Amino acid sequence: PFRPAKPAKFHVYALTDSGETQLDFAFTDGDNDGTLSTGTERIDVLTRPVGATLSTSDITWRLELDLTDQASRGPLVPPGAGDVWRLRLRVPFEAGDRFQFTTVGETAAATAAGGEPYVVPNPYLGAASFEPAPFNIKGRGERRIEFRGLALGATVRVYNVHGDLVQTLRQDGSFDGFLAWNLRSKDNLDVAPGLYVYRVEAPGVPGFTGKFAVVK
Repeated sequence: PFRPAKPAKFHVYALTDSGETQLDFAFTDGDNDGTLSTGTERIDVLTRPVGATLSTSDITWRLELDLTDQASRGPLVPPGAGDVWRLRLRVPFEAGDRFQFTTVGETAAATAAGGEPYVVPNPYLGAASFEPAPFNIKGRGERRIEFRGLALGATVRVYNVHGDLVQTLRQDGSFDGFLAWNLRSKDNLDVAPGLYVYRVEAPGVPGFTGKFAVVK
């Protein structure tokens, strides 16, 4: 798609975080003087994946002379040896701009803690440090314990010592690895003080059984 290459009197570099990277370019030099000297000449700066074949679709920037009212500005001054032209771009996104990106699925370890699930605090002694303080309300306010070190998508079932199901909790798919419980039963009643057993099950992870106590 381009004419045969011939030596040029300049190089084009991109300044990146890792230093200067030399870029390919296509120079249309109608009068063969080695500089941009007419309104029909241009420098097309190209970018491409490493090892790919150059094509016109790789043109990223185009440099041309603006000769509008050039007569009033005087004659063109061609660049000399050692001259450097630096371009810094501060422009908004424009119509026609195209961006390409790749995303990958987020993953999590089998358990956030890398070990067995556990309860905090255990035993629950009437209050926990992470409970929100009551504000302008009557009564004790919210009670709360946390099941931590849970695998993604885990289900926690809480039983009393008689084997009755008290509450079922499900991890919501977040990557925090814990579940909070307000110490209320599936019938929305405050649980009584005593010993409780919990069973944790999650896809692809062995089940775990533990216990905790509630003390008022």
